[in-house]
Amino acid sequence: MNVYLIPLGPGRLEPYFEHEDQDEAAPAGDQPPGLFARMSARFSAMIRDAERERHERTHAAPSTVLARVRHKLLGWVAERVAEQRLLWHLRRVDEATLHVPDTMDRDAGFRDFRALLQKDHDRHLRLMLLHLLGLVASAPFMVVPGPNLFGYFFTFTVVGHFLAFRGARRGLSGVRWTVMPSAGLSTLGRALSAPGPERYRLIHEAGEHLQLPRLARFVERMAAPSA
Repeated sequence: MNVYLIPLGPGRLEPYFEHEDQDEAAPAGDQPPGLFARMSARFSAMIRDAERERHERTHAAPSTVLARVRHKLLGWVAERVAEQRLLWHLRRVDEATLHVPDTMDRDAGFRDFRALLQKDHDRHLRLMLLHLLGLVASAPFMVVPGPNLFGYFFTFTVVGHFLAFRGARRGLSGVRWTVMPSAGLSTLGRALSAPGPERYRLIHEAGEHLQLPRLARFVERMAAPSA
């Protein structure tokens, strides 16, 4: 597994991971039976629906209010999948390589990465507990006819934060990391200071050099344009 520490501007770093779309829920044998297994099955179904809708790229506007809400919800789910995919995959990893800009000291880069993992660990634990309360509060809506969008939303967030919390914890204490310097990441960092179209071109070239086809989109979304 390869993880990239992406420079997004002065003092800003973000871990990045790229993988083919797939079912992100924990394998059935990795779950306790009962309620959590049902929640995980619903979680997987939501991800499949969100990824299918994203790939279909339909331009037809939803015709009902409920359909529009569902469309918005699935779009939000697809974005959260992209954000949390790294942590979800770390749950199943024993060894991984962290690529850092070659202008950065390896030990310093690894310390920065661990600090980001610790921050994710604490944040996802806190949000999991908070959203669990929301899931309990959504239980009365189960008797209302039609899809329980509140229940779907909180099921996704509770399971998603739980898996992210476990991934961050494993990344901190269970994964053997190898740190590798990357000239491509340093080039990417310099590209962010380029003006206008040149910035866009250099970011895409860096993504192609690193063989990460989705990296340019991630950087453009996460990094503020240069002045």
